[in-house]
Amino acid sequence: MTHSRFFFSGSIIRQNLRQHGWIGVLYALVLLFIVPLQMFMNGDPLAEPTKLNRLFNLGIDISPVLIAFPIGAGLFLSRYLQSKKSSDLWHVLPFRRPQLLASHTVSGLILLLLPVWITAAVTAVVRSLEGNMYIYSGSAVWEWCLTVSLLTLFLYVFTIFVGICTGQTILQGVLVCILLVLPAALLQFINLHLNRYLYGFPDWFGLQGILTYWAPFMRIMDLSFKPFTVMEMWIYGCLSALFMALSFVLYRIRHSEKAGQALAFTYFNPLFKAGVMLCSMLLASLYFGSAGGNNGLTIASALAGGLIGYIAVEMILRKTWQIMNRRLPLEFAVYSVLLGLLLYIPVSGLTGYEDRVPAKDNVAAVYAGGNYREITENMQGSTTREERVEELLSSDPQYIKAVTALHRAVVALRPDQQPELRYNYYNGSRQFILAYKLSNGRTLMRSYWIPAAGFEPELKAVMENMEFKEKKYLLSRLNEDVESFRLSNLERVISISDPQEVQEFREILKQELLDMSYEDQTGDQRGRATIKLAIKQNSNIYQVYYTYDWFPSYEKMTAWLEQKGYADKIKVTAADVVSAEIFRDEHQSAIPAGLIYNPGTRLELARSEKRSAVVSDPAQISNILEHRRNFTGQEGRYVVKIEYKSGTVHFISLNEQDVGPALKALLP
Repeated sequence: MTHSRFFFSGSIIRQNLRQHGWIGVLYALVLLFIVPLQMFMNGDPLAEPTKLNRLFNLGIDISPVLIAFPIGAGLFLSRYLQSKKSSDLWHVLPFRRPQLLASHTVSGLILLLLPVWITAAVTAVVRSLEGNMYIYSGSAVWEWCLTVSLLTLFLYVFTIFVGICTGQTILQGVLVCILLVLPAALLQFINLHLNRYLYGFPDWFGLQGILTYWAPFMRIMDLSFKPFTVMEMWIYGCLSALFMALSFVLYRIRHSEKAGQALAFTYFNPLFKAGVMLCSMLLASLYFGSAGGNNGLTIASALAGGLIGYIAVEMILRKTWQIMNRRLPLEFAVYSVLLGLLLYIPVSGLTGYEDRVPAKDNVAAVYAGGNYREITENMQGSTTREERVEELLSSDPQYIKAVTALHRAVVALRPDQQPELRYNYYNGSRQFILAYKLSNGRTLMRSYWIPAAGFEPELKAVMENMEFKEKKYLLSRLNEDVESFRLSNLERVISISDPQEVQEFREILKQELLDMSYEDQTGDQRGRATIKLAIKQNSNIYQVYYTYDWFPSYEKMTAWLEQKGYADKIKVTAADVVSAEIFRDEHQSAIPAGLIYNPGTRLELARSEKRSAVVSDPAQISNILEHRRNFTGQEGRYVVKIEYKSGTVHFISLNEQDVGPALKALLP
């Protein structure tokens, strides 16, 4: 037998088509069922045809099929590399290795791409047939065909590439699935690691949006929502070419004796071990670190995770569970130290990240507040909107000075960042995002939970600045074309839609927001009604709503609403109340830690200790409603459970001076 002179071998392709042709037939049948056949099955036959802009929007999701068939075909077509008998047989035949790989690759592409193109052709042909329940253009068919062909090509070629690097079919399939989501998972792990252990590191805004683009599996799942861009098509096309080229290069130096081994190239072993150990260490430290933030537990969990990962890798590489030898402890120690340093150094003080505060002279613009993400993040969960970022930044020198002073104070004192003290307002903590646009064009962003206690002067300087209020309360929205204001309180609703009144109310609301003091913003005053601002709808966007509160400190607004007769229509009165039960919030140490913030548990404790009383006098209920404040959970305050006729139940707090002698006399 002589060597073939051609790059492809027709005999190998014919053999593969005979042996694995069922893959192509099944793929074609499934695609024909998912796309053209659905055109005649969906919907009421008497209904008008539905217009489709994209064929990926058909009812059946193509993603599982698009993932399963190319990877499955890649596993079957590269099986001759992983089985020792097949490997020995194929490699003694008079074919050069490039011929073997090219022939098997072409065989797979014929099996996979031909069904795609047949499906696209049938879909285009049936477009004008009677009974087709959908209207779609030829460009939609072309887009579908191009996208599916490209993704099929990429997944198949990537599976072949992984098959060249491994010697076991099962491991090849597992690695393909892991590697196609690994970039996104690592990004998420690293973001969580830095956010948890690096003081001031903010959540990576927009990460959720870009994760999809880093994980082909997730991107394919989103095909029906996000069409492939031209850039993405080029990227996947280039990656396919790169993996194909690497496959040919590596296949030339791959030893056929590696069939059956985990990895075909031993110099990949350290990378494989380190990668698995790093992921397992990150997972373990993040999981157990969330339990309590104990440093000892975190280190122990990271070591345990690394050990589990190391043992798993050793067993996979050696194909046995008997892996213990003299070298193993030393090697594990070396890996652990190196990976531990890799995890520790970025979150240590060595980088200076935690103490870095820009000098005010180096700051061109700044933002401080807690609603950065809500304003700048795309509503579709995609990336940050740059125009909103620019809108939030302020270049006022006094504001920059106040924000940098607050930042320096936080960095110097480092208020407790324990997880149990975050995400609640009972201790007065508030999240602040500090975003700087530096004079050199770079950006710097930090995130802190800052308690009110100990930071009053710095917080007051920031929160009473007009720039802070402009951004926090979105005053620019009040300058838009406002259609109406809707005030609601329980079941009471009024609407202010008269243009003159809308204009007056808007100016009053704007002034009240600008006049708010630090105490007004950080106090526990409870809104008397919710104000919903409706922006007029135009032809391009949906109607937009923004929400504010009618606070007791808004004296001008209160006077205006009373003058117009709206106040009485929206205020709740004693007649709306079914019951009111008051108690003094004490003995919190008797409440289990997990229920400490539950007001109902505190009421049950007061009842059990006979410290509560039911208020029935309408005058006293009116007094409670007039002075009610938000429930803050502070020990020693008076708490009232109010049940309204609408069925709504509120727990509110009262200050000591607002509880008259008659009300105190009710308490045992």
